[in-house]
Amino acid sequence: MDPTETGSSGAGRTIEVSRRCFLKQSSLLAAAATFGGRMGMLAGLGGGDSAVARAVWQIRGRGKGPAFPKGAVIRTLLKDLAPEALSFGAVLFHEHLSIHYPLTNALALKQGAATPTHFSDDVGLMVDETRAAGKDGVSCIVDGGHADMDRSIDALKRIAAESGVHIVASGGYYMQRSYPPEIATRSADEIADELVREAAAERLGAYGEIGQQGGELTADERKVFTAVGKAHARTGLPIFTHNAYLGTIPVNPPVPPDSALRQLDVLEAAGAKPQSVAIGHVCCLDDPKAEVAIKLARRGSFVGFDRVTIQTLPDKKRVTMVLAIIEAGYAGSLLLSSDFSFARALKKNGGPGLAQTVTVFGKMLLEAGVKPELLHTILVDNPRRFLAFVPKYHS
Repeated sequence: MDPTETGSSGAGRTIEVSRRCFLKQSSLLAAAATFGGRMGMLAGLGGGDSAVARAVWQIRGRGKGPAFPKGAVIRTLLKDLAPEALSFGAVLFHEHLSIHYPLTNALALKQGAATPTHFSDDVGLMVDETRAAGKDGVSCIVDGGHADMDRSIDALKRIAAESGVHIVASGGYYMQRSYPPEIATRSADEIADELVREAAAERLGAYGEIGQQGGELTADERKVFTAVGKAHARTGLPIFTHNAYLGTIPVNPPVPPDSALRQLDVLEAAGAKPQSVAIGHVCCLDDPKAEVAIKLARRGSFVGFDRVTIQTLPDKKRVTMVLAIIEAGYAGSLLLSSDFSFARALKKNGGPGLAQTVTVFGKMLLEAGVKPELLHTILVDNPRRFLAFVPKYHS
């Protein structure tokens, strides 16, 4: 997330297509909806391409998938799950279900502004929206907020309990402007100690989104990244980050293209394993050949395309980048999500809802020639591999 984001999240886009193209897109949407194994959804969408729908259904039914280490779990708020338990639907690794954005309570107090509100304060609404995402084929959502973004653990627990969709809560700190004052005086080791304690107390399943405000890490941001790397080494919890890339939106000074690689440098130096790290918002770097994404994948990390449908960069360009990553042989490193935080994307408001990664961007990938089997890998298998970890019980 970033307050300079001004583009559409997918709800208001007008797509002019011929009748033939429209019918094709409708059939692809039906195929995407089957990721949850919800065959009734296909009938509701009507007239879909039965061959594609059947292929996706068979993927779920064949009983094959990625191998996981012995004892690995995905830690949701309500219980630990075997990774195999989430094989029936898309797993979204970075969304927001409880947040104050862009103004937090602490920033409002500092500025003398009124206490902020956000649509996610309506927990009943978020239960409804999350339940709708489940019907659209989503099995699990990772919430990317934490205390300095006014995320409510109690709200997330209620959403998980009432929606039927598994929720993973995250820990950490967002970026310089949202840090509490004590970050400036604490050491990286002291911050790491706190992160480890918090993860155990609140049943956190990841650290994220861990971000930087501009093109260069501030001293405090570097310290937080180091602390998160250290906390990962002690807990095994996966990490996902926030980059300041803004696509085609002018930024002065510009964000260096290699800032994603620099984030990975800091995390690795602190003890983080690249295979448990997702470097985020790489989809907001205007990089048609996906050169930075491929460099990250070669180093073993996951590549986060976690602002799909947010038009800092046109989604068509993101599709081109995805195809380049696939062509380079790194489809297994790709993670998709939408960084959900804009009211216009709510189903209540006529938007595509929390499942827009699947129903909007997934459809675009299918239309571009990505096979249903491969899209299943990207939306279902890859995020399970990212989130799965073997719990460490020592401090």
